[in-house]
Amino acid sequence: MAPVGELRLESKPERIVGGWGFEEDILTALGEADKLVAAEGNQFWFTGFYDQLPGVDVPDPGSLDLVRTDDWSLKTEFLYELDPDLFAVDPNRFISYYGADEDDISEIEDSIAPFFGNASRRKRGDDWPTWPGDEPYAYYDIPELVSRYGDLFGKSETATAINDRYRTALEDMRSRVPPESARPSVALLNAQINPDTEGFFRAYNPETAIDKTYGKKQYRDLGLVDAFEGEYGGQAGIQIDYEALLEVDPDVIVFHFGVNYRDWNDDDALRKTVEGMRDSPLGQKLTAVQEDELYVGGSAYQGPIINLFQTEMLGKQLYPDEFGEWPGEVTAGELPEIPEDEWLFDREELADIVSGSN
Repeated sequence: MAPVGELRLESKPERIVGGWGFEEDILTALGEADKLVAAEGNQFWFTGFYDQLPGVDVPDPGSLDLVRTDDWSLKTEFLYELDPDLFAVDPNRFISYYGADEDDISEIEDSIAPFFGNASRRKRGDDWPTWPGDEPYAYYDIPELVSRYGDLFGKSETATAINDRYRTALEDMRSRVPPESARPSVALLNAQINPDTEGFFRAYNPETAIDKTYGKKQYRDLGLVDAFEGEYGGQAGIQIDYEALLEVDPDVIVFHFGVNYRDWNDDDALRKTVEGMRDSPLGQKLTAVQEDELYVGGSAYQGPIINLFQTEMLGKQLYPDEFGEWPGEVTAGELPEIPEDEWLFDREELADIVSGSN
C-alpha cells in the first residue's frame, strides 16, 4: 500500500491503532474491530449503523485512547506504553496533523510498530508530506483499501465478499437515480457551522478533483444537483450567509457530518443549527425550511459499511419516489431503522459476511 510499500507481519495484529473512523469501519467489515486499542480521533467514527447488523459488535469509540493531545500534538511516550502491533493509518497524517517529523515516524516504525494506511478521504494539499518517499503517492478507493487490509489480516475472502456486496448494492442504487431534470437542487451545509455560532454557513462542494476519494462519495454516486455549482473557485467549500442561501433557494438542505454533530462534546450541534434556521426570519423564507426538506447527512469517515448505509439514507432523502421515503426527523436523537421491505441492501447478508457466517 502506498505510501508505506509492502508489509509482511510475523503474526496477526492483536493491538491496533486506528484513525478517525474510516479505518475502523474497514476493520469492522473484516471482523477485526475488537483489536482496536487507540485512535487518532473517535468523535467522527459513527457506530450507529452497526446496530442494524445482527451479531456485529464494535468497541465504544469513547473507550479508545487517543494518540494525540487536545492541542493536536502526538503523544509519543504514550505510544511506547501502548505498544501496539500496527498503526492502521497513513503515517503522513501524523506529520501533517500532529507535528511529527520524518525522523519521528521512522523511529516509531522501527521501535514500536509498522504503519499501514493511505489518506484518501479528500484531495491532499500541495504541502502534504510523502514519507517515506519524495513523490506524491497514489489514492485508493474503498474496495482497493478493503482488499489491502484483507490481505494483511489473512481475510482476503472476507474482503472479496464485502467488496462484491458493496459494489453490487451501489451499482443498483446508481442505476435507479432519476434523470437530472427530475432531481431536486441541494445545498450541502456543515451541520455545526451556522450564523448563530460562526456568523456564516459552510457550504460544501460535493464534487472532488480525485474520483477515488471517499469523504463525499455518496453525493457523487447519487448525482446530487448542487445549488452552489460553479461558486467554489476550486475550493472544497465556501462561506455563505442567509442572503446567499436565499439567492439559490435550494429544494433540499443536507447537513453534512450531521450524524456526528448530533452528539458533539455532549452537545447536539445539529439541532442548534436546524432550530436556528427554523427560527430565523430569513431561514423561514427558504423553500427547504417551508417544505421540511432538511436532512441529516453522513460522516465523511466512511468505509464500506457506513458508506452503504449513508448512500441508502441519501437516496431516500433525495429521491423518495424511487427509493422510498426517509422516515427520520432531522433533529431526532437516533437514526430510524428502515423496514425490511424498503431496504436497498440486505443487512443480514452483510452481517453474515462480517461475522464469517457466510
